[in-house]
Amino acid sequence: MSKLGLFDLAVRYGKLTALANLSFTVAEGERLFISGPNGAGKSSLLGAISGAVKAAHGRVEMDGEILSGRAPEEIARRGLSMVPEGRRIFAGLTVQENLLVGTGQRRDRGAVADDLATVFDSFPILGERRHAPAGALSGGQQQMLAISRALMTNPKLMLVDEPSLGLAPKIVDEVYERLCALQALRGLTLVIVEQSSARAARVGGRMLLMRGGRIVADGDAAGFAAQDLLTEAYFGDAA
Repeated sequence: MSKLGLFDLAVRYGKLTALANLSFTVAEGERLFISGPNGAGKSSLLGAISGAVKAAHGRVEMDGEILSGRAPEEIARRGLSMVPEGRRIFAGLTVQENLLVGTGQRRDRGAVADDLATVFDSFPILGERRHAPAGALSGGQQQMLAISRALMTNPKLMLVDEPSLGLAPKIVDEVYERLCALQALRGLTLVIVEQSSARAARVGGRMLLMRGGRIVADGDAAGFAAQDLLTEAYFGDAA
């Protein structure tokens, strides 16, 4: 498990402020949803945590170690894994080859085999189609593969960007059910960008609502559904 901390973190693209001095922590084993309208800064936030986006100032820490300024590969070696928006699987490789892509730097080969078995137990369709080209999978199966590939790096903290994007509601339910079960099994800390705040409220956990690069609400995801906070985040004054 892993604790994450952001301190006065800002991201700018030229004169545009994507993140405005954010500070918050994520406890070990917590499930944190990041939600809000398009342009709120959600993906920029994940990029700044993972090292893919350079911060203008502030810092990101994991377990007390500063991640800011490190390359994404170095951050990944410290136990942070990213499931990108749009899945980005290797269509020409088999399912199993995709899963093994992120394990090259691991030295615990026996544990890699165990993790592969866990993935196939958690997502049986991936086990059934392990030798099939990943590009032949459905959208929901590709999302399961992207999550599983991130798990194969043996992370302590996993960032997931828009896991429900482009999927039918029934498939999204299945993806979240398996993701939450894996979190419990592995003791993972999860930070999930979810466009549908209503979906996040149903899954449960903590939620940050963002608008205009700022946090406008922070609390229990299920509790937000019965309040005016979602309306405030999407349509209210972000000043």
